[in-house]
Amino acid sequence: MPLDSTELNFLIVGACCLFVLGIALSFLSRSQSGGSDELVKQVEKELPGAQCAQCGFPGCHAYAEALVNGKAACDKCTPGGIDTAAKLASLLGVTLSSHEQDDAIFLPRTVAVIHESTCTGCTKCAKHCPVDAISGAPRQAHQVDEQYCIGCNDCVKRCPVNCIELIRLEPTVANFNWDLNSIRFQRN
Repeated sequence: MPLDSTELNFLIVGACCLFVLGIALSFLSRSQSGGSDELVKQVEKELPGAQCAQCGFPGCHAYAEALVNGKAACDKCTPGGIDTAAKLASLLGVTLSSHEQDDAIFLPRTVAVIHESTCTGCTKCAKHCPVDAISGAPRQAHQVDEQYCIGCNDCVKRCPVNCIELIRLEPTVANFNWDLNSIRFQRN
């Protein structure tokens, strides 16, 4: 059934109105957010990018948004440590109390441990480790290198047989992080 000219004109005018309305709403939403989108990007850039959710948010972007909106403290990023907390505080114009800084430095490290007796060697944990701290061949028990593990919990979430757990290391001279540098991931 062919369209007559009035129906065709109605469709064209309607489509043009919707297009203009979409553009107007897009500009309106950008102007209302102001510089907060840019600040969220800057804050997210300072985070390590592990997407580990140890801060209580589903990823670094969500944590950055919460920081900018004043809904989270700067010291929640475990992989980033005190260096990242200080950078975030300075970027947001807030100060870290000395108590928060001491807690961040002297918290015992959390690392993953694979129980080899129940590990099936599925390699799912190793594929999702953001710092490649898990080694092992397919169908053989895997191992975690405590030196590189950041305790992000990704491997625990991915393990289908629940053979991985996070443990807190007892702080000793041998396993204390003397370097205290932030963990950084390369971004493409």
